[in-house]
Amino acid sequence: MLKNYKVLKGTASALALDDDNDPHIEIRIEANGISYRIALNVRSKESPHDLLYANIGDFKHPALTEALEELPMGLTDIRKDHPELAIDYVRGGLIEREDMNVAPFQLSGPKNDLRDFIEPIVEEGIADSDVHFYAFGEAWGPENNKPDQYFHFEPGNGIHDIHMNQGDGGSFKATNGPNQDGALLVHFNDTDEWAAIFLCFQSQNWNTDAATGHPVSDGRGGQGRGEGTRRPQPIVASSLRIIAALINPVNGAGGTEAETVTIINRSDMAASLDGWKLEDENGRTQTLSGTLEAGELRTIALDARSGGPQLANRGGDIILRNTDGAVADRVGYGKSETANEGWTTIF
Repeated sequence: MLKNYKVLKGTASALALDDDNDPHIEIRIEANGISYRIALNVRSKESPHDLLYANIGDFKHPALTEALEELPMGLTDIRKDHPELAIDYVRGGLIEREDMNVAPFQLSGPKNDLRDFIEPIVEEGIADSDVHFYAFGEAWGPENNKPDQYFHFEPGNGIHDIHMNQGDGGSFKATNGPNQDGALLVHFNDTDEWAAIFLCFQSQNWNTDAATGHPVSDGRGGQGRGEGTRRPQPIVASSLRIIAALINPVNGAGGTEAETVTIINRSDMAASLDGWKLEDENGRTQTLSGTLEAGELRTIALDARSGGPQLANRGGDIILRNTDGAVADRVGYGKSETANEGWTTIF
């Protein structure tokens, strides 16, 4: 487990790139007259060396971002003072393994490596003090009488392990733990927009023990969130919502799987389902019919044999479209939510 899981809030003042066998992008941060360094991994020591990343340019999570805005500049102890800010890739709903791509640390050509995604954001922050950086990870320092290795300020202070911090079965297993993952969030105050960068190593397992964060086999269930996530995106106003799905049912006769999706009418009036559709991430649809009374739930059996939606056990999305074809709701789930055969995932 990490010893000093904290979030650092501040403004960027300099950028450097170390040039060793364990390269990082180094960012100098200023906060209330104190300098810090963010050490951002861009290559793994272990094979495969290329990292997994997600760069979300329009990050929306009001509960988290509004709380971050209220924090003072500098380091905040998450475990001690703000446990609600803890990030957990496996259980938190902010990111899924399927949302991440492989990117090398450095490759010729535009927008095809981690430097291309990260450095422009930092450079924009250096030029504009209204851009605030929030780095989640393990804090170190102050290192009195020891200047910073890259920016030479004193005392040395900083934060590293700004990546997923669980699911490691190798030499870093001792730092595994739930609710302590790293990330870099950036707030552009002038437009009130947020960006988020999530990083992890390809060697890390996303099926982890809920108490220790250690990896467990894919066949052992119940270690993920146990619930899915509502994808952040514009949706039309609708009283109908997806609240549950049976993604990995117990096989019936002949190996058939009776997958289901449960919908609720949240309003105080009856709502027609005629012409509405359920859709999977591959565009397979099933047209609905009937009426849902106020507060009524309906569990809909998916008809895959007729070309209807199919819920992949590796993870995926479920979409609810209204009669105009607009997205009324969209939910997602990861592999960890399907490990327990016959269990229903809650959104």
